[in-house]
Amino acid sequence: MIRRLELPDFGKFRKTGLDLGPFTIITGPNEAGKTTVFDALFDALCAESRHEGRPLWKNLAARYGALRKAELVWEEGAAPLAFGDNEFVEIFAIRGGELGVQHPENKGASAWAQAAENALLNAGLNPELLAAELDDKAASFRKGSVQAGMKRLREAIKDHEQAIAGLKAERDQVLAGAAEAPRLEAEKKEKEAGLAAKNAEVKAKEQALEKLSASVRRAAVMAGLTALRELKEAREAAEEMESFAADGTAQYRALQQAQRDAEKLAAGAAAALAEKRATVTAAAAAIDQLSGKAALLKLKSARAAGLAERLGKFASEPEKISLTVDAKLRYGVWAGGVLLAAFVAYSGRGTAAYAAAAAILAAAGWAGFKFSIIRALVGHSQEETAAFLAGLAGEWEADPKEPFPVKDLETARAFLARYGAEYEAAVRASGDKTAELGTLQVVVTTAEKNRDELTKAAGDAAGTVAAWFKEHGCQNEDEYQSKTAEYKKRAARAADREQRVLALAGGSGCAGEEEFKDKLFAENGDLERRGVLPAQGVDQELAGLKSELARLGGEARGLEAALNKVNAALQTNLAVSGARLGGLPERLNQAETVLEADKQELADLELQAGAYALAAGVFKTLAKTSVMAFAALGKEVTETLRAVLPEAHAEFRGFEAAGAAVTDASGITRPVRSLSSGMRDLFMLAARLTIARRARLGPEGLAPGLLVLDEPFYTLDAKRERAALRLIGNFHRSTGWQVIILTKDPALAGAAAAEGLPVTEAELTPLS
Repeated sequence: MIRRLELPDFGKFRKTGLDLGPFTIITGPNEAGKTTVFDALFDALCAESRHEGRPLWKNLAARYGALRKAELVWEEGAAPLAFGDNEFVEIFAIRGGELGVQHPENKGASAWAQAAENALLNAGLNPELLAAELDDKAASFRKGSVQAGMKRLREAIKDHEQAIAGLKAERDQVLAGAAEAPRLEAEKKEKEAGLAAKNAEVKAKEQALEKLSASVRRAAVMAGLTALRELKEAREAAEEMESFAADGTAQYRALQQAQRDAEKLAAGAAAALAEKRATVTAAAAAIDQLSGKAALLKLKSARAAGLAERLGKFASEPEKISLTVDAKLRYGVWAGGVLLAAFVAYSGRGTAAYAAAAAILAAAGWAGFKFSIIRALVGHSQEETAAFLAGLAGEWEADPKEPFPVKDLETARAFLARYGAEYEAAVRASGDKTAELGTLQVVVTTAEKNRDELTKAAGDAAGTVAAWFKEHGCQNEDEYQSKTAEYKKRAARAADREQRVLALAGGSGCAGEEEFKDKLFAENGDLERRGVLPAQGVDQELAGLKSELARLGGEARGLEAALNKVNAALQTNLAVSGARLGGLPERLNQAETVLEADKQELADLELQAGAYALAAGVFKTLAKTSVMAFAALGKEVTETLRAVLPEAHAEFRGFEAAGAAVTDASGITRPVRSLSSGMRDLFMLAARLTIARRARLGPEGLAPGLLVLDEPFYTLDAKRERAALRLIGNFHRSTGWQVIILTKDPALAGAAAAEGLPVTEAELTPLS
């Protein structure tokens, strides 16, 4: 895409620049320089085909001077576009009101139509027209035609047969023709003089025809030499980039993938190293934490050990005897004695019984008192133990986060023993973690070495990719792909030129390119030595000369036949009068010889007519392809038109406006020249866009392109202008081509923006 048009010195512009976008509208009133901008774009885009002697370039030199300067700044990474001058002016530049562009160097021919024929038909030939011409040659009865000659010969043969029949009858007659001889002699001289004059006229025409044919042949030879030169240039251009013939993208992709794999491995190694370093850091932090915990536990363990020692001494003091009364046992014995005494007294009811009862009561009283007292060795009392543990708890209160248990001695002993165990566990854990840290540091060192090796491998892979590009003379992949595409373009151009040369060689009866070249050089040298100049556009004159020569030849043959008849009559007269029947056999033989010659000529003409018909059939078969091409072109134009005219249907019978037609919604088909100017311009705009697309369609698909439109809507009303703008917008979206519109309508940019187009505006003002 063109990013900017620089005009250091071009016409009225000095040190001026215009920023361009994908869809640029340049507005300005008359005399603001829109035509100058168009000419500057043409001058820069078509610089490769510049020839200051050609009319287009001569006009630019006369208008802006030979030292004019216009430069294009292309978007970074975009391949610059270049056009031939005819190609640009007549296909990729659309100016208001043009149907078929009339190029000054083509003498009225429409080059965009010719370009379309070249794109659709073989070497620009129209087999349908050739078939029609051959049919006409085979069937026409015009003067000088094959059918006219056959008719003349059939009539002559009939005359000869009748003459032979008369001669055969004459053998039976004897005529005295002596008086007829002088008249026949005079008539013979008159016929001879007329025939000589007619033959001289025929010879003059033959010489003129030969001269004109030689000029036409010289033009054809020059065209063939031009095709050979273009083929040589195309081949040389392709050979310059032959190193890009084999697409090395796969090789580059493999190197690039190797680089990516190496970078991925290096990144993984770096990540693994970071992870291992984090593990080392965490281990060091854990060691610090364990060391701190061990230091704190050491203090607590020391304090707990002191308290545990005192607890042990307290628990190991000697036991004391303790007397306790079992009240239940005492009262139980006493109750049993009372019951037993009561039972004895009640049962005996006497002194003995009462004495026994009293003894029982006394014994029960002593037994209850004696046996209810329990002696036991005991340690400290609960109160003493509680007081002791309370004292220890008061000393332990220095660390209120862990309250000292005062439940019993065992609980207190277990509480104090736990700190010693925790301290020892912390010391062991710190030692284990320190050993683990040493192992981790060795792992980190190994990971650092692995990371450095993989990083170097990734750098080497990147260097290999850079060296590959340097080896191919490229900076990056885009440049390599661009050069590969340029080689394919040049190779395709060379192949196209080769096919054209081979077609011309086949048409000249040559077996190959070298034979064709030798024949052209030999013919050109011969024609040049003869002073023959090339002539073009003389087909009508040449056909007229051939027709006139055929007419004069027919008249000469008629005079010759009449002379032959007179001569035959004279010879017959002389023979009859001199030798009566003696000369009659010779006359018959002569008549039969003429009859056979006419029959042979008739057979030759019949063979020629059959050849014309056979060739016409071949070209009719070829014409089916061109009909399909015309149908495809009509279909493409229809699809383009229906974006703005849903019911329209386009058809082509030829490439100029006279061969195109449109069927509207009512089903009426009208030639393009019968449409309204607005409708006609819409149709031809759609056709021009279609031809432009086809002109850039190659084996690789649609190539990047550019459209420059100079006042394309000045013949259209507002409705048709909006429709035409949609056509161009659709074309821009579907192709991605850059579009530049030059107009004096300031509202066009707003209308384009309303269509959703990425408009870049540039405004020109009249310069003083």
